[in-house]
Amino acid sequence: MIPRTLLATVLLFTALHARPQAMGNLMYETNSRIFFQQAENPVKASLQGNVLVLEVNAMMNMTADSYLAIFHVTQLGQTAEEADSLMNARINGVLRRVKENGVKEKDVFTDMLSFIPVYELEGTRKLFSVRYQEVPAGFEIQKNIHIRFTDARVLDKLVTACAKEEIYDLVKVDFFVKQQAAAYDTLRMFATKLLQQKLANFEKLGLKVGESHRIAGEKNGAYFPLDRYTTYQSRVQSSLNSRRRGQVVNDVRRPNAHFYNKVPYGQFDIVLHAEITEPPVQYTYNITLQCQLPEAFPKKDVKEIIRYLWITEKGEMKELKL
Repeated sequence: MIPRTLLATVLLFTALHARPQAMGNLMYETNSRIFFQQAENPVKASLQGNVLVLEVNAMMNMTADSYLAIFHVTQLGQTAEEADSLMNARINGVLRRVKENGVKEKDVFTDMLSFIPVYELEGTRKLFSVRYQEVPAGFEIQKNIHIRFTDARVLDKLVTACAKEEIYDLVKVDFFVKQQAAAYDTLRMFATKLLQQKLANFEKLGLKVGESHRIAGEKNGAYFPLDRYTTYQSRVQSSLNSRRRGQVVNDVRRPNAHFYNKVPYGQFDIVLHAEITEPPVQYTYNITLQCQLPEAFPKKDVKEIIRYLWITEKGEMKELKL
């Protein structure tokens, strides 16, 4: 039987060592605590004089309906024909491979960027010096391959297909949502309902909200995953050549890592589709209402009274009836 003191010590030791695993390596980075602060702008109502200001912030996470991956490819050749032929062979290879992953030919577009000659320096030796001049060395073609797909999991297969054709530069991935207007309409509906509940609560507190003069304004926004990735330095060290020919090669490095950092939920009254796995498009909606409340003690109607007085020779005042 384990003594209670020893058991408590073991449990405490286990808890202390389990906590960093739940937080992740980001906790070890400098100035990284900001990523764990959920409430950036706490939502509140304020009373400025006799003006009640109410605000509702709402958010909806939306999974994209389609995606566009852009790959960059560069091809060199000694002649224009050679460069063009090699480039077409690589692009056709990508087309053939992505079709196996369900991508249709109409969903692939090749964007021509440049087709230019390449020069190199050639030295001509003189008696006391060497003169360098540019001479044609070949041609360079640069193109982008745009690939549209509807399943986010296909992206890994597209990267593999391009890598097999020696295309390694994934420029970016765009996200597209078809029902963007519907997302804002849904947010407006939920936000308006919650705003009406807040007004009813203040009415119960004795504020004459129903008799107030009101001014309202709204604004919306969208955050795409491309804008929400954050860089941090990984704790993992890596080396391509730790040993070569029996010699230790000191090329250990710490790669920069990225992670998806969603917009924090703490500043919102309403969050629709809060649980996510795939990075979503985050739509936001804000409505602000200003209610100018009636005066607490309204002024009574004042009746204007005018009296005419006549002062006699003896100094007496007599009221004139006009």
